[in-house]
Amino acid sequence: MSEARPQTPVPALRSTIQRTILVRRISLGMFCGVAAVVVLTSDISPLNPLFAVPFTWLLLTVPFAWLIRRQRSVSGLHMVHTGFLVFEVLLIALLVHLLGGVEWIGAVFYLYTVIYANFFLPKSLGYMITGLAVGSYTGVALAEYAGLIPHNPLFPTDEPLYRHLPYVIATIAVGAIGLYAALAFTVRAFAAMYERQQVELLRRQQGLRRLSSRLLSAREEERRRIAAKLHDELGQLLAAARWALAAEDTQEAGALLGQAVEGTRSLARDLRPPLLDELGLGPALRHLLERFQASSDIRVEAEIPHGKLPEPAQTAAFRVIQEALENVSRHSQARTLHVEVQREGERITGRVSDDGVGFSKHKAVEGLGIPGMREWVSLAGGELSVSSAPGEGTEVSFRLPLK
Repeated sequence: MSEARPQTPVPALRSTIQRTILVRRISLGMFCGVAAVVVLTSDISPLNPLFAVPFTWLLLTVPFAWLIRRQRSVSGLHMVHTGFLVFEVLLIALLVHLLGGVEWIGAVFYLYTVIYANFFLPKSLGYMITGLAVGSYTGVALAEYAGLIPHNPLFPTDEPLYRHLPYVIATIAVGAIGLYAALAFTVRAFAAMYERQQVELLRRQQGLRRLSSRLLSAREEERRRIAAKLHDELGQLLAAARWALAAEDTQEAGALLGQAVEGTRSLARDLRPPLLDELGLGPALRHLLERFQASSDIRVEAEIPHGKLPEPAQTAAFRVIQEALENVSRHSQARTLHVEVQREGERITGRVSDDGVGFSKHKAVEGLGIPGMREWVSLAGGELSVSSAPGEGTEVSFRLPLK
């Protein structure tokens, strides 16, 4: 699994695979539709494997889709997809055997499986599925040649096959129209997926450029704020302490130096709270909320877990909540704030909601707040949602994987 792409967000990969399930269903549906036409216009039985197996194949996408929806990791999605493709190859091998082995167009039936495997799976798994397809078809051909398994002629007839109307109809309808129409649709669907991904990638790149510009501005603003605090507060306290020492007023000098030490610690806490590294997310958030409530008229209700959590989920959760509190303080005009963080198995969920004035999505200011939160959550491999409406408050919620 070394070729797997862990940077791919799970929701995006799951959505892509779900679209492939839809493509597969439509392709098989087209094949089954053509097969139904052949059944109605010839003497071939509906129980013929040419028609029965594709219907079974179509039904197998139902449990496959259910399993895909339940996966919460990239490796899980790849394993389920690989398992389905392995089962699909074996089903096709049975289909090839029942449809006359190497007499007909059986080798073409593996086409979609090989395309899907090498388009969506990591390289090693794609090659494995391709090898399994080649090996299964070769096995059927050689086993029939050696007499290990019986040969099943698809169109038993005493006349040449090109003079046998059911064979001619099936070859044209299934081999030419069915397969290539489904192939054309599949390729176009893949092309549309690729185009959507390119558009999304371009949108993300543009967003990253805007965010980078805002981050540079924010960094300069933070440097300006720290410089002003060092100059106006710490510098003045140290200067006053020096004058007090020069005047041999040790008591006043001690008090001033104490204020300078506390100011330095406060500045360090703003940059990176020591509690986050020493005791974990819970204590760091409680301290943050205590300071927030003490500096505002907003009542805080909190449900926060104890103990440390793995990085970078812990840092991402803290920064998102810190930024959400900043937005509440500046813009919400709220009376009550509710903060909830929970650990649910291998992920952490959080919610920050207020009863403030809210905002309209069309009028929301794209400042550093929301894009910055999205960037933190994205870097940790999670999901963020922001919901608000005028007069109905604002809610920021997130999910972060712990692994």
